[in-house]
Amino acid sequence: MKTIKILFILILFSVSSFAQNELNPLTSTPYIEVTGEGEMEIVPDQIFLHFTLKERYVKNKKIDIEDLEKKMKQHLKANKFDLKKLSLADADADFVTIKRKNKDVLASKDYLLEVETTDELSDVWQILDEIDVANAYIQRVDHSQMEDFKKEVKIKAIQAAKEKANYLLEAVDQKAGKPLFIQERESYHQPYAANMRLEKMHVMADGAVAAPKEPSISFKKIKLNYKVFARFAIQ
Repeated sequence: MKTIKILFILILFSVSSFAQNELNPLTSTPYIEVTGEGEMEIVPDQIFLHFTLKERYVKNKKIDIEDLEKKMKQHLKANKFDLKKLSLADADADFVTIKRKNKDVLASKDYLLEVETTDELSDVWQILDEIDVANAYIQRVDHSQMEDFKKEVKIKAIQAAKEKANYLLEAVDQKAGKPLFIQERESYHQPYAANMRLEKMHVMADGAVAAPKEPSISFKKIKLNYKVFARFAIQ
């Protein structure tokens, strides 16, 4: 009796496995495998400028960080810059701790300021030079509609895969059917701005003061690249 039950279970298992294989389109349907690629280059509209304010002595008088910050905000506001786009680059805990422990320490603060165009960046560069910031450079660039652009590029990649499948199958008088499998492969390249540091005025050997060079504003476009691996049924 036990032997009959075991045989019956094995038969059911075999039939079930056979049925599953027959119903599985990944193994039972003729298919073609292709890759599709989508690309897009975007001009950034978010430019993040990192700069540092640092306390200093001028003719034995200390210029406090609070005074530097106030002057900086006044200049930005006078030139129509939105102060909501100005933020500290970090939590600033070290600055507070050091200053409380030792009042002789020259404190500093790091900031991030977001601008939209290279013209705005040039204006900010001039302001930062006027208030004598310790350091300034482009930290990164981005775009406010980045997620929408990513979706658009992904759609292009899938469409390219379907188009490739169709023209390959046309050579053998066939057509691509419904997708059986799609795998995404994303590659996102973050651009940067080269040679974007604020150059200070300096005294030459003959005592003349040389003006700083204009910053070379040249951004690489943001390049989005997206690939898919797809399997289509052959009709």
